[in-house]
Amino acid sequence: MTKDMLQSNTISFLRFPLIVGVVFIHSQLDDMSIRGVHLTETVGDFPFYEYCSYLISGILSRVAVPFFFFISGFLFFFRTNSFTSEVYCQKLKKRVKSIVIPYIFWNLLAITLLWLSQTFFTDLMSGQGKLVADYTFADWLWSFWNTGMVNSAVNSGFPICYQFWFIRDLIVTIIFAPIIYICVSKLKQYAVLILGVFWLWGLWFNVVGFSITAFFFFSAGAFFSITGRNFVDLMKPFLLISIISYSIIVILELCFKGWSWCIYLHNAGILIGVVGITAIVGHFIEKGCWKVNLFLSESSFFIYAFHALPLVFIIKFFFSIVQPNSDFLILMLYFLCPIIVIFVGLFIYFLLKKYCSKMAVFIMGGR
Repeated sequence: MTKDMLQSNTISFLRFPLIVGVVFIHSQLDDMSIRGVHLTETVGDFPFYEYCSYLISGILSRVAVPFFFFISGFLFFFRTNSFTSEVYCQKLKKRVKSIVIPYIFWNLLAITLLWLSQTFFTDLMSGQGKLVADYTFADWLWSFWNTGMVNSAVNSGFPICYQFWFIRDLIVTIIFAPIIYICVSKLKQYAVLILGVFWLWGLWFNVVGFSITAFFFFSAGAFFSITGRNFVDLMKPFLLISIISYSIIVILELCFKGWSWCIYLHNAGILIGVVGITAIVGHFIEKGCWKVNLFLSESSFFIYAFHALPLVFIIKFFFSIVQPNSDFLILMLYFLCPIIVIFVGLFIYFLLKKYCSKMAVFIMGGR
């Protein structure tokens, strides 16, 4: 296997497990409420669940989104010998199909499903958001960018299909791709280091859509493409040290959970986690122990786009039925609900690919 093939296979292999991480980020019961009451407030404290969910959703899975920005930056500039205005326009046209059209479609679908939920499943709604039936024209527009502008009771910073904040911020970053290219071409690694310092210390302006996480990791991925470097080949030698370092950071995060300075430790863990995951996957693929499952890799975008609203509905539904009163039951729901959503998503994706292939291609941006 050549180095380029290993790099390509590593990216393909990582797509699905990283998406599973994203699903688990959105599976924390603490963030969900029914009629203004948080789910966990109705049943008491569960210390084992809190630490387990914090470990999986709050620490381990948090590597996923920055890694996707990294891969996006790498692929955007991949094999681009010269970044002329013509090249940039061609790339923009491709991204309109691959990310803008799915962005519009899935947000429209989310609004429709939200309206249906507010109409027919009122008992499972949080009771905090504005009714879709009461949306003004401005509300409809803002729902595609920042739901906080629709209703102050809703957490600001997310579109109506909230997991698509990643796509929104990616679109913004791509618009600034020529500036990123110039900075990386001229300053090399120093451009990435400067953005890295801003990200690590939280030194950035607070404008929805202009995420420092997006700009830093997109630029880091762009650096490897622009300079013609193979990031898997460069990260593989750090396999052992990255595993040890990341394990120590995870333990420290669990021990000092809630301390203000832990955010810097958390960010350092994300950086080391990106290196560690790349090194691990690259190592086992190169040894022939792991192989890319094309179905799972190709389904990753659909799982990402599909999972959010069904996940919230399933969690609230099972929570109201089971009414957990022990660590075991609440942990069971924490693992069971995202697993159900993932398998349902895979099944729907399989049916779409088999019977509605054109529709699948359209809603997934040609993937």
